[in-house]
Parts: sequence; structure tokens; C-alpha cells
Amino acid sequence: MFVCTGNICRSAMAEHLLRHWARTRGLDLEISSCGIAAESWYEVPEAARRLLAAEGVPPFEHKPRLATREVLREADLILVMTQAHLDDLVERFPEFAGRTRLFREQAGLGELDVEDPMGRQDEVFASCLAVLKEALEALLRTGFRDPRVR
Repeated sequence: MFVCTGNICRSAMAEHLLRHWARTRGLDLEISSCGIAAESWYEVPEAARRLLAAEGVPPFEHKPRLATREVLREADLILVMTQAHLDDLVERFPEFAGRTRLFREQAGLGELDVEDPMGRQDEVFASCLAVLKEALEALLRTGFRDPRVR
């Protein structure tokens, strides 16, 4: 499960891109996302949809979900986009601390946040998607295992 703030940019792009890759590569993965401040009426920005379409992701419906105990209980691994997301989830839902990780760190790319592109130019969305792609590819190579553990 991918987690960001509103569940319409970073976590939504990661979810739909990885779902597309899993389908086209024959991988059996259940992928979902949510946001720590998601509202059901939020919409995925057009820039995100355009960039995903350019990656081959077919048109999709996406209804943002709030990160709740029930939603998080579904996940074997919870990947958050920023340290602030990690801190928030662990504080509110300490029972999930053992399976909650910083996305880029889990991918072996360091303890860096994934910048929020919301309300910014298309170039920022493109940069965000490039970061997501790099981390997703790394996660697929490691089978989602922590790269620090041998």
C-alpha cells in the first residue's frame, strides 16, 4: 500500500503504474493506496493522468481513500512518501509500525522524501513520476525486501 497526503498524486501514480506493470509483466501483486488527509471528492490531476498514459497506463477510475486502521490492516507492506507521513502513521497506528517504511528507503535509494507535485507545473509531476519509477523498479528487483537486510 502506497501512502501520501491526498491520495491523488504520489500514491495514486505509484499504485496505478505498479498495477499496470504487474499486469503486463505477469506479476501477482495486490496494490492499493491511501492518504493521511484524503477526501473522496479529490481528483487525480490531469498532469498525473497524462504522464501515466504516456507510460502506457490505461485510463483508470480512482477514488481517494483516507488512511484508517481498517484500510491499513489490508496491507502487508505500507510505503509512505515522506518522513512526515511515516511519523504520522506510526503515531496514530502504532500497531502497523513494523510494516510501515519510507518508500525510497525501502527501495534502497536513501532516506529521501518524494516531493509533492500538487499544484505545481507539469515538470514537477514528471520529476515526481521519474522518482516513483526508479523506486518501483528497484522494489521489483528486490522483491520488495528491505535492501539493508541480506
